[in-house]
Amino acid sequence: MASTRTIFDNSSALLSSPPTGIIFKLPIGIAFPQGPPEGSLFSSSFDRLMDIRVPMTIATIYATCVHILNRSRGHGTEPVRFARTTLFKWLVIAHNLFLCVYSAWTCLGMISSLVRTVTETSRSHSRGSSNFWRGLCSLKDGIWGHGLNYYGFLFYLSKFYEILDTVIILAKGKSPSLLQTYHHAGAMLSMWAGIRFASPPIWIFVVFNSLIHTLMYFYYTLSGLNIKVPKAVKRALTTIQICQFLFGGSLAIVHFFIYYFDPSLGQYTSCLVNPGQTFALWFNVLYLAPLTYLFIGFWIDSYVHSRKFYQTKVQ
Repeated sequence: MASTRTIFDNSSALLSSPPTGIIFKLPIGIAFPQGPPEGSLFSSSFDRLMDIRVPMTIATIYATCVHILNRSRGHGTEPVRFARTTLFKWLVIAHNLFLCVYSAWTCLGMISSLVRTVTETSRSHSRGSSNFWRGLCSLKDGIWGHGLNYYGFLFYLSKFYEILDTVIILAKGKSPSLLQTYHHAGAMLSMWAGIRFASPPIWIFVVFNSLIHTLMYFYYTLSGLNIKVPKAVKRALTTIQICQFLFGGSLAIVHFFIYYFDPSLGQYTSCLVNPGQTFALWFNVLYLAPLTYLFIGFWIDSYVHSRKFYQTKVQ
């Protein structure tokens, strides 16, 4: 055990340098983790849907099609005829409401699983906060087999369904932004990496993102119903999203340095145990960096520059 390791939280957990033996290795030949419970939705297709070719193909086709359509249509394109119908309006409302309810279900389910898992691991051994990290990190006793493998897998699949957000924008005659395209394509690959390699920090993505999506799609549902929502609410949602990236990314990086006590081994072990888990963590953090930049740019354009433009016109 590294000599630089320091006692953390009353000797019940240890903070140390990252496991350098695996941190820079490629995730080659790593077996699939335990999938969702047998008999649950899409459980029989877990291995096939977690093949890297699935998210790579869909993300590439999605980003390419959006890019081609943006270039060929230009600005000021008229909405398609169907987008002007009442049926289209209600289909969009149903889409947003479905994602709102689904996201809330995922968030509550994950929080419940987290609390239950951490409580159970705390009862099984008296090592304080080490049990908390064991509940988050251990593939055998932790959150992975007690909910994350189920909610996380479905959340990964939901990233493909969310492409409909872009379809709706295109149908309305608008051009999807780089932020929109990068966000959706990157989310597919980020969730794939986290679930394919059962990387412990992926719980952050599932919990935080499902919470934000609950609020965001609720806002979209109200807007679709022509219920006026103050602009301050939209600004707050964008601000929360940026905070989610900054805080979530920072919390994910902490997992690199966490060691928890494993009763079955009788010693402290790293939260990250193979190259796949470290790869998924790196991939998610690197994905979040430009995403945060794009969201901050969106925030400035929407709530700073637009206000200045409005004030200039009033004057």
